[in-house]
Amino acid sequence: MKKLSIIALSALAFSACVPQRQYQDAITARDACMQDTAVLHSQLRMKTKEVDELSQQLDEVYASINLMRKDSIDIHNRYDAMVKANEQLREIEDVLNNRINQLLALSANENQQLREDLQKKSDELIAKEKELNAKAMTLSDQQKSIDALTADLEARSKRVEELESILNKQEQTVTDLKNTIDKALSGFSASDLTVERKNGKVYVSLSEKLLFASGSTVVDPKGKDALKKLADVLKANPDIRVEIEGHTDNVPLKSNNFPKDNWDLSVLRATSIVKILTQENGVDAKRVIAEGRGEFFPIADNTTTEGKARNRRTEIILSPNLDALYDLINSK
Repeated sequence: MKKLSIIALSALAFSACVPQRQYQDAITARDACMQDTAVLHSQLRMKTKEVDELSQQLDEVYASINLMRKDSIDIHNRYDAMVKANEQLREIEDVLNNRINQLLALSANENQQLREDLQKKSDELIAKEKELNAKAMTLSDQQKSIDALTADLEARSKRVEELESILNKQEQTVTDLKNTIDKALSGFSASDLTVERKNGKVYVSLSEKLLFASGSTVVDPKGKDALKKLADVLKANPDIRVEIEGHTDNVPLKSNNFPKDNWDLSVLRATSIVKILTQENGVDAKRVIAEGRGEFFPIADNTTTEGKARNRRTEIILSPNLDALYDLINSK
């Protein structure tokens, strides 16, 4: 009994050195051992009581030896049983002591394993933290790149919106200009002139028979009337740029006097129209460009009379002022 108490106290003292869970497991094992010990002690007391009874009976046997002699064998058997029970009790005590020692050793091993697992988990946690910090830095760099790209995209979107706004305005200007010119020149036949919109510009094509006699650079009165109506539209739209292009067929000039060839003729016809628009009708000369294209930009077949007549023309090309568009592009 004293030995069991010492072992239990040792287990209790050792439990202070182990973690709570292992300590609790040791306490539970100790309680189970103590319960088993209590049962054995109860059995021992019972056996002790039996021994007392046997002693009493032995006294009675000594008092009446003759009567007890026949029971002596039974008494010896009981005694032997008690001795055997006592030996079994010692064996059980030894087993319990061994079990307690095993439990204590197991707790120590588990405690060491827990420390190793804890250190391993701590190392893994540190590694994960370093990995997360690296990913956070990468994410931060990526976010900066995304922010820069987003800002650039917003700037580009704004620029596109501004460009679209300017282009839409220019498109509307061209549309309104064509409608105005159509209305102003509605009294002339399609064989004399055409008004066409293409490439963001308005093309007014005037035939030779409306403007000039064959080989001449002097504009006829009917042609001047058309140019006056066109000049009125141009003065009402001061932001419109004007290009005058003279075109001829491919028939060489027969005159030795000036103009000497179709190049000269196309240029002189263009400058004649420029002078009528600017000097006679007040269009700002800074807005007007005169060009001679000669025979090199035909719109019809020069092998037919009809085709040659169509090629002998003057094109007045009207385009909106694109300075705002160019400024926006260059500013970026």
